[in-house]
Amino acid sequence: MTFISTCLRRWYAPPLQWLRNAYRCVSAFASAHHTALIWCFGVLYKFALDAMYVWAASPQYSYAGLVYAPSFVKYVIASGMYLVIFALLPKRENDTAVFLLHLQFVFTVAPMLSFYALSGGSSRYMLMVFLAVTVQVWIVCRPAPARRQVRITGIESYVTVALGVLLLFTLAIPVLYNGFEGLKAFDLDYIYVMRANATYPPGFGYVLNWATNTILPFAFLIFLNRRHYGLAVLCAALHVLFYMETGSKFVIFILVPLLAIYLLSRSGHLLKLLYLGFVCICLAVVVGYQLDSTATDGALHPGVLLNAIVGIRAMFHPADNKFNFYEYFSQHPKIHFSDGIIGKMFSLTYPYAGSSGQVINAAQGAEFLSANMNTGYLGEAYAQLGFPGIFLMAALLGFILRALSGYDRKETFPVLTALFSVYIIILNDGALFTTLFTGGMLIAFLLVFIYLGKQEDLPHGI
Repeated sequence: MTFISTCLRRWYAPPLQWLRNAYRCVSAFASAHHTALIWCFGVLYKFALDAMYVWAASPQYSYAGLVYAPSFVKYVIASGMYLVIFALLPKRENDTAVFLLHLQFVFTVAPMLSFYALSGGSSRYMLMVFLAVTVQVWIVCRPAPARRQVRITGIESYVTVALGVLLLFTLAIPVLYNGFEGLKAFDLDYIYVMRANATYPPGFGYVLNWATNTILPFAFLIFLNRRHYGLAVLCAALHVLFYMETGSKFVIFILVPLLAIYLLSRSGHLLKLLYLGFVCICLAVVVGYQLDSTATDGALHPGVLLNAIVGIRAMFHPADNKFNFYEYFSQHPKIHFSDGIIGKMFSLTYPYAGSSGQVINAAQGAEFLSANMNTGYLGEAYAQLGFPGIFLMAALLGFILRALSGYDRKETFPVLTALFSVYIIILNDGALFTTLFTGGMLIAFLLVFIYLGKQEDLPHGI
């Protein structure tokens, strides 16, 4: 065995050493040319995103809103807005709040700019979103005096046990109420039947969201960070099990950005890789769709499926929905938070017979109450309060991201960036207050206070 091990080491050592040396050279080059590379990738992403809309997303989904109606003037305006926001965004690596601003720009704002220029969106709405985002960047990035961390001490072991029990409880309830469908959950048509027939006890939806959006991803990242790879694999398996129980695609798909952002954050080049990665994704979608869209056998080919998931569902359909919300609520009564807890506290009357998403879906020609059209916080905020609502929610999110800066350290940066990236992704489809209270963002802050505060700050904890 010793002889075999020696031979294997000799065989693999040169290639591994070559790879390590190549990585060091590439990393040194990227560090030395950081600003030039990130500008290059940022500008390339703008054109790659436009190409994905023109040659993939719009051809496949023009019948449902992603129309191709380009305007030269709007394209120039959108390009100018893109470059201004990109120039204002700080370009420093290893900063959680800065990375999350870039992720929001790449995933939410940039697709809105492309949709606005290529489909005839509202200039007034796009200008207000542009101004709100610039204010948000100013809030996050302006200098601030050093502040002491919030640190909750002495309860870490108790919380760990409580979270484990909560996860087991959350896993058991769907099976007890709805049974276990097993591998049938991987039929992408059948999962809609599963979700329509599923029943849960009152209030369980909150617990389920906290478990799948926050507790389990946090545990997965902590185990990775502490090199407990077996437990990390167990957490990933639980994600798959939750998907098989609930049919929620988000539960299983969120593992991809979680793992990708965590691994890339350890390279020291996360921002550059973010833009380069999205450029590659856009190009892959365009090439895949162009190659597979001409097939006539009726099967769902990988290129078409990739476009449906990434180009349409993840990026341009949410952008379209935001403009749909603006178009409707610019002509009809605003909601003024009467649809949630705030409305109940102040006895406000909700002016519609269905949710805002159901109303917008019906306004687009669908049967009323047949489906719910989701939008991100930049669309939902306008439905609530108009343009003041957009500025209010953008500023609130800015202050939330700013609060993370106090917990940035070399050992916590990969966990913080990966975990809170989940909520930036959710905010492309959901409201800010819903994400805070129902989606688990406040629970994430609580876990940060308990597990990621500096040890030397213990005497000042709660």
